[in-house]
Amino acid sequence: MLGADGVLVGSRLWASAEALVPPNFQAAAVAADGDSTIRTTVVDIARRFDWPKPFTARVMKTRFTMDWHGREAALAEPATREREEARYWKAFQADDVDNAGVFVGEAVGLIRDVAPAGESLRRMVREAEELLGSAPEAVSGAPT
Repeated sequence: MLGADGVLVGSRLWASAEALVPPNFQAAAVAADGDSTIRTTVVDIARRFDWPKPFTARVMKTRFTMDWHGREAALAEPATREREEARYWKAFQADDVDNAGVFVGEAVGLIRDVAPAGESLRRMVREAEELLGSAPEAVSGAPT
């Protein structure tokens, strides 16, 4: 509608029935809004994933991410990193949202359900077609 050449639907497909995502993580995402996320490196530090400096992850503001965001150097200390890595993976395996990282984009606030991927894609296409069918009149007020 505003001249986009494409879309990013990673979070929408992450919140699909087929995605290999812990159910509590998806439930937390469905309950979240767009302000529930933050860009940070703490989840990558804890998981020992070393990305180049400009790259961060967008994750939900869980207890884990907020405990360490802004204290990345302390998290990177070897003994702390080892302890927190174990804590992170234990939480992930236990479906414990508060003590792990939940990777989603700011669009998480638009996700209202965990649906089959095909259903979500058909819904997106249907809604786009409806909007495009009404676009000239809705945007400019001119008749079609």
